[in-house]
Order: sequence, then C-alpha cells, then structure tokens
Amino acid sequence: MKRALLAGLAALVCTAAHATTYTPVTFDELVSRAEVIFVGEVADVRPFALTTATGPVIKTRVVFRVQDPVFGTAAVLEVLEFLGGEVGDVGLAVAGMPRFAVGDRRVVFARRERSINPIVGFTQGLLQVRRDVNGVDRVLTLDGMPVAGTQSFGARVPLLGGAPVAPMRLADFRTQIAAALRSRAR
Repeated sequence: MKRALLAGLAALVCTAAHATTYTPVTFDELVSRAEVIFVGEVADVRPFALTTATGPVIKTRVVFRVQDPVFGTAAVLEVLEFLGGEVGDVGLAVAGMPRFAVGDRRVVFARRERSINPIVGFTQGLLQVRRDVNGVDRVLTLDGMPVAGTQSFGARVPLLGGAPVAPMRLADFRTQIAAALRSRAR
C-alpha cells in the first residue's frame, strides 16, 4: 500500500513537473527573493520518508557547510529540504529537481519557507563553484554553463559570442551580490 501511494504520488508530481516551465529569473530577482545567500559545500545528502495528512512522501535533506555566509545566515551549517529521493527500494522523482553529491561546491540563493524546492527560481539560484587550473574559483550554472556576468541571468536567449566565455570569478560574483544587497537595502 505504501509503495503504491508513493508510486502514485511520484507519477502525479512528475507529470505536473514536465508540464511546468519556469520564468527566467534575473540576478536582481535572485538577490531580492532570497532570504539566505551563501557559498557552501555539500556535507551530507540524506533522503527520508515522511508521513503527511495526504500520505507518505519522500524528501531529501541536504546539509551545506557554509564557507561564505553572504546574507541571511551566520550558521556554520545550512539545511535545505527538497521533494523527492529514494529510501530503500521506494523512490519519488521530481523532474528538474537539482541533485546533490557530498563535496559539491555551490552558491545558493534560497527561501526559508516550506516548499518542494527552496531554491529561488527552482534551479536558477543554485550555481556551481569550480576551481580552474590556476586555482581560481569560478561560477557556472547548475548545468555547467559559464556565468560570464550577472547580466546573463534571466536572458531568454543565451548570450552568444565568437570566443569561449570564461566563467566569472567567484570573488567578482560575490562583489556583485554585495552591491545588489546594498541596493536592496535602500
């Protein structure tokens, strides 16, 4: 019975998720909608089953070790929960939901209220941080595209150019976030 309920819920959620599109979010919207912004490393990923009034649900708790508490947190660890995951031989998949692995480095723009996904813009407020061959931390989208500048957020058409674009330095991105936060406070 429990597996059947989860399978039914999974089918419903996945069907709804495939039919859903997300409006592109600009950099200013990422900053203004976020209740917490930080740079962190995934320390733990743990799916768990939860019994609700409408039946069982699987969620995944992701623990981040905060390396740079940019806004809205002074914590050493931040915990975010996402709908979906796998517990034993039962799973719940949500199309487009971000996946996490221990050691992933991310810039996170998130909300604190309960939702199926706390990331601003579903996945748009979750960015990769990768160290280049020179030891410089660079910012990329979740799907590995270089973030060339904050103007690229919310662009409906990719910004094209002749030469490959170098991903923005994390330090420069952090400076842009701080400037946007100052503007937000005015």
